[in-house]
Amino acid sequence: MAFNNKKKNANYISAKESRAIARENRKITQEIEKKRNRKHIPEEEYVTKMKNPENCVEFDNVQTYFFTDIGTVKSVDGVSFDVPQGKTVGIVGESGCGKSVTSLSLMQLVQRPSGQTVGGEIRFNTGDHVYNVVNTPTSVMQKLRGNYMSMIFQEPMTSLNPVLRIGEQVDEVIALHNPDMTKDDVKTRTIQMLEMVGIANKEGVYRMYPHELSGGMRQRIMIAMALACNPRLIIADEPTTALDVTIQAQILDLLRGLKDKINSSIMLITHDLGVVAEMADYVVVMYAGRVVEKGTAREIFKDPRHPYTIGLMKSKPVVGKYTEKLYSIPGSVPNPIDMPNYCYFKDRCEMCVDGCEGAYPGMYQISPTHFVSCYRCAAEAVGKEGDTKNEQ
Repeated sequence: MAFNNKKKNANYISAKESRAIARENRKITQEIEKKRNRKHIPEEEYVTKMKNPENCVEFDNVQTYFFTDIGTVKSVDGVSFDVPQGKTVGIVGESGCGKSVTSLSLMQLVQRPSGQTVGGEIRFNTGDHVYNVVNTPTSVMQKLRGNYMSMIFQEPMTSLNPVLRIGEQVDEVIALHNPDMTKDDVKTRTIQMLEMVGIANKEGVYRMYPHELSGGMRQRIMIAMALACNPRLIIADEPTTALDVTIQAQILDLLRGLKDKINSSIMLITHDLGVVAEMADYVVVMYAGRVVEKGTAREIFKDPRHPYTIGLMKSKPVVGKYTEKLYSIPGSVPNPIDMPNYCYFKDRCEMCVDGCEGAYPGMYQISPTHFVSCYRCAAEAVGKEGDTKNEQ
């Protein structure tokens, strides 16, 4: 499938060109939607097998694009990483690098029809079956969302319905996924969830409206809704944004404790490297829609290899070390509609080598769990991601 990416230059496009791009993109999205909206989709199209049965989720070359009137934005462009069962994977990177779109692709919540997951596989392991979420019909996804995978959204202030009481909103989640439960059972379960997330006045909060609660309390309500059905995977999209430091610590302790209690996995999306260092077992670093480095938290923090990861580490303040000015990575991210055909970070990189003049680098394997997409690591690499033979 060819995607139209032509434009006159980075800053100007004529109305005629915009109409032509919009027309072509509409054809593409209509074709994808027509395939998705078929009534009887055979099970073999979306039931698959995990490469490693110990993983909860496997992202395999996932591509999620937004078809706009000025071109195609490749928000997620060939992302591959695993979320092992019972582990926490931290996804870091600057704003606009594709972290949230990756998680929305897994939940099938990308805004359609302009946003579409057009390639790759997202294999999700429920324990009984393995689903390729990219091809899974909406009717099946409604059973997976909430029951097996759930999301704590980025902004608790706007994620709750302002005209419904807290109890009604949590009740709705539990009743939807447990149709056999009586109203009294649903309310009892809601009260239990409010207690589990550390709300002391649970009966009072049950009857309150969102505007009567603080930011931290609202975030706890969002966590209670996400965990109401004991999911196998919790996606936490910046769960501590806009909260003060003491509340952040409480929310993170709460997530860690609940993860161990219900043995679930966590995908933690954040800008805060301190949070990742404390919470994550594995770290995935994203830049401009691609994964540039991934490994265990120890490998990424003790031995970062990609210049972008090194820049992120240098830009954070260090306790006890005085500095007049924090380091900032020079330059800016390339235009998302007109990405270069070489390494996306090359124009901002201060560590370029001869190989950087070539095509976009593949994923070089430094250790069994450490992968870096950078030509600087080619010499010491023991293999490449996707190789059938591993020299180590």
